[in-house]
Parts: sequence; structure tokens; C-alpha cells
Amino acid sequence: MKVTSVSLYANEAEAISFDLRNVASQSQYVVRNIQGMDAEDLVPRFDGFSKDGSKAFYDVRMKPRDIVMRIVLNPRFNLNETHDYIRDALYRAISATRSGLLQLQFKAGASVAAQIEGHMTKFEVAYFSKTPELQITVRCNDPLFRGINPIVMLPADLPTVNPVVVADSLSTAPHGFRLRIAFKATTAGFSIRDTQNNPTWEFKVTPASSFLSGDVLYLSSEYAHRYLYMVRGGTTTQLLDRIDPLSIRPLIFPGFNSFWFPEIASFNWQELRFDAAYWGV
Repeated sequence: MKVTSVSLYANEAEAISFDLRNVASQSQYVVRNIQGMDAEDLVPRFDGFSKDGSKAFYDVRMKPRDIVMRIVLNPRFNLNETHDYIRDALYRAISATRSGLLQLQFKAGASVAAQIEGHMTKFEVAYFSKTPELQITVRCNDPLFRGINPIVMLPADLPTVNPVVVADSLSTAPHGFRLRIAFKATTAGFSIRDTQNNPTWEFKVTPASSFLSGDVLYLSSEYAHRYLYMVRGGTTTQLLDRIDPLSIRPLIFPGFNSFWFPEIASFNWQELRFDAAYWGV
């Protein structure tokens, strides 16, 4: 991934922008080093067994990511700025979020290639350094870098017969997705498989009562943003406790992904969307 600049946002406002190629002499903040940009501490986590119990499925995940930025303070002395002044200005910009939640955007020219969110956990100042600088640490509980614009598939993009193929030519890491469907007939449950017959994995939910015509199902298998509920006549019913205990969380992998929806004739697509995901930049 080609990255030419990095911008740090606090409270949806740009607090700092680092040009990684051509650093202007008047830049108040000059990045000396950024750590935590690659894929470290990959951990295979058990997701469940195949339908016949012969194969275990693992989702390769990362531990929370720490991005550490070492920044040189470069006051504009001709404007009577001091090191203390621009350091305090940065303090104020970050504190404006109230929660310390920050967003880092990695840009290629004017386009955002990827972004990540986290909380500031350290703001360290080298008071006695010959070159006044500071170090900011951002802890990202969701460690994947993600595209800024979601890939959205609408009914016209999705087939009404199986299999349903979802292509992801951007991502370098597996990730979840979000879908919304509307039932057009009474249906006992909803499921996703890898194949029609003898599937190796399946995700299945069975509500206390069947899905009825007009029910809308919302599903997200995104890390840290998982949900499953239906809306019937304006009433929301949570369904996470109705997931079959042997279910495998459905994921999208880089490349082509084929899914089989056994109940596809009983519902209409409303939307399937996902964010491109990257191990590193």
C-alpha cells in the first residue's frame, strides 16, 4: 500500500498531518518514526468445528494494535511560537474529543488508502532532549486498517439464486460483513453455508417463532460490531441467543467468496456491505 502522508483526527477535525515524502520547513510537527504499522501478534482463535466434527475452524486475528508516533516539535519562531505553545496546542486538540478517541488516516496523495481508530494511551514528552519531541501511543482494540468507503452491494448486485459470490479484490485480511434482508414468506430460520450439500460450516439462527413476511433481519459479523436482530412491525427483537451453538461466524476472505443461503427463495435482499480490511499499511 502506497502511503504519502498520515493525518491524525480528533473530534472529526484534523489535529496533525505528516507528509512522509516532502516535509515543509514550516511544518510544526515532523514525524520521525511510526511503529505498529505491520501485522504482529497474529493469534489463531478457535471458532468451532465442521458439521461432522472432523475439522476445526480458526479465525486468525491480531491482538490490539499499539501505534506509536515519535514527533519532532518544529515551532515557527518567526510567528513567535515556542515548543511549549505547539505542544499545548496538540494537547488541546486531542483533549477536545472528551474520550481520547482518535482516528488515523493513511493517504496516498489526496485519497485515503486506509484508516484506523483508537484511544490515546500515552502522551510522552522528552523535556530534556536536545531536539524537543514527543511520543503519542494510540491503542486500537480493532487492530485492522480499514477502507474509508464501504463496499455496498444492493439488490441489483445480488443474485436471487444460489450460490452468492462476493468478490473482495482490495483486502489483505479476512473480515466480517453486514447484511439486511426482508422476508417475503413465513420461514422457520435463516442460515448461511459454504455449499448446498454436505457443508463444512454453517451459520444458523432460529427465532422463537418463525420469521414472517415483512420481517427485516439485520446481521453483522464484523469484529467488535457484531449484532443479530429482526424488526417486526416497528418492534426490535434481539436474536444473538437464538444462534445455533455449532454455528461458524461467516467471513469474507480476500478474493472470491461463495456462500449458499438455503432460504434465499423466502427473502429479498436489501443490502450487503463490508469494509476492505488490511493487516498492515
